[in-house]
Order: sequence, then structure tokens, then C-alpha cells
Amino acid sequence: MFTNGIGITLAKSDFEDKIRFLAHHYSPISLEEVLNDSVSSKGRRPVLVTFDDAYASVALEAAPICEKYGVPALFFVNGRFLDNQDLALDNLICYVANTKGVAAVNSVARDVSKSRDLRLSSIAEIIGEFLPLLSLKARKVFHERLADSAGVHPSGLAREAGLYLSSAQLRVLASSNFEIGNHTYSHVHGRQLIPQDLTEEIDKNKAVLESITGKPIRAYSAPYGSSADLPDELAEHLQRSGYRSAFFVESLANAPSQDLYHLYRVSVQAKNEADFFSELEILPRLRSIRHAWLRRGAKENC
Repeated sequence: MFTNGIGITLAKSDFEDKIRFLAHHYSPISLEEVLNDSVSSKGRRPVLVTFDDAYASVALEAAPICEKYGVPALFFVNGRFLDNQDLALDNLICYVANTKGVAAVNSVARDVSKSRDLRLSSIAEIIGEFLPLLSLKARKVFHERLADSAGVHPSGLAREAGLYLSSAQLRVLASSNFEIGNHTYSHVHGRQLIPQDLTEEIDKNKAVLESITGKPIRAYSAPYGSSADLPDELAEHLQRSGYRSAFFVESLANAPSQDLYHLYRVSVQAKNEADFFSELEILPRLRSIRHAWLRRGAKENC
């Protein structure tokens, strides 16, 4: 109900199959090894397992499986949703669309955007095409009006579902083989952040996470995964604030000398080992070749 339509769920058995596959065929590594270029792969390709958002299922289901196979992980967290204080906009959209229909979300989107012609036909369209256009202020307005129109209390829904991590669970994860990273305070598109927003979305989240875990936050992951959401101003702010890496979900291959502020990840969707291997090894290489070819062509045409 809260995630149906955004393609981020994976059954526990499927997840364990993939972690087992990685532990057997790869050399799982930590962020520390990436940052310090101290990867010891023992002849096998290194792999870093990462998670986004603040879902409790990472602590309840994923972490024990990672521990079982000796796999370290990096977990990018949004502080706003810890202890189920609020419901993320993506999850609210899913809830309203799945219980009242996409038209109910469309109505509010048209009102907020002041566009009578706006027609969004799916949850994927709402999140992928409409949300990136909204400023931080407009996102807050959309969140409030969507909840009001549906007659729901976001934090109450989150608490009832036990959707997100508690501070205690986060603390336990950080004391184990999980490193915690910044995913903005409320899961927003970086392309829309103005300088005044950085204190609230970047610095506040860092302070919240560090106060809970007692450990420095060294990595940043762009919500929604696009490198378009790390404009120069945000990248410079991260570097000034002590971050040593930034991650994206663009399913491209990382080169041996990859820029630590532009590390690519793969969003796992495969249901069997052959497709999983293709997601990890084949498709990222093909995309990287295409990406390099398109960039070269663009430079030649300038």
C-alpha cells in the first residue's frame, strides 16, 4: 500500500538469494575500503551493498541476512522519518493512489501546480515527472494538501504501519557492520534545492544522524538516484562539510579510478541469478559504453 507502484520492494527470500550470490561470487566490501582504496578482493570482484530511505525492514529483515553472510552495507537514511514522525511524500502518494485512485492525487497536483491541463496517469509518472519540478516549499504544500484531501494523518499512518526505523534500531545498525549515510532530511530532489535549503535538508540530516549513531556521516546518496540532483553548488557544499563520497542509481559501471563523488549503483530488480548477473555486470558496461559514445558525440558537435 505504501510502496506499491514505485518498484522498490524485494521479497525476503529473493533478497537472501542475492546476498548469498554476492557472498559466494564476489568480495563484499565496506565504505571504508572504498574511501581508503584498500579493497582486498582476493581475486574476486568487489561489491558494496547499499540501501536507501529509512525503512524498518532494513533493520528487521535485511540486516540479519547481511550479518549471516558476513556482508557489510551502507544505509542512506532520511532523519525526518525516524521513529515514524512523518510519512514520506512518495509513500503518501502511493497510499492515496492505491486507496483512492490516481485521480485523487492528480487533483491535488493540478491545484498545487496551478495547471488545469496536468494529467498524471500513474504513480511512476507522479514521482518521476511531477515531483522533480517542485521546489522544497512546493513539496511541503503538496504533502499537506494531499494528506488533507485524503483525510489522513501522515505520522499516524507511519506509526500504525511501523514503516520506518526507530532511533534505537538505527543506533544498533551503526554499531554493527552498517555505515550510515545522508539521503537528505526529507527525501527531496537536489536539483531544486536553493542555498537556504541546504541547512535544512543536508546539514540538519547530518546532525540528526550523527547525534543518534555517534559516528561521522561520510557519504551522500541523491534521492531518486539521478546525477542531475547533484548540482555544483550542492556538490561543493558536501565537500566543504566533510563528505567523502556521493552515490547515484544510474546503473553505469564504475571505473577503477572512479570519482568518489560520482559512484554508480545498480537498482536490483532481477528474479533469478542469470538476470542478476546481467544487472550487475553486463548492462552497466553496455550503458557506460553508450554513455561515453553519446558524450563524445555531444562534444564533437559543440
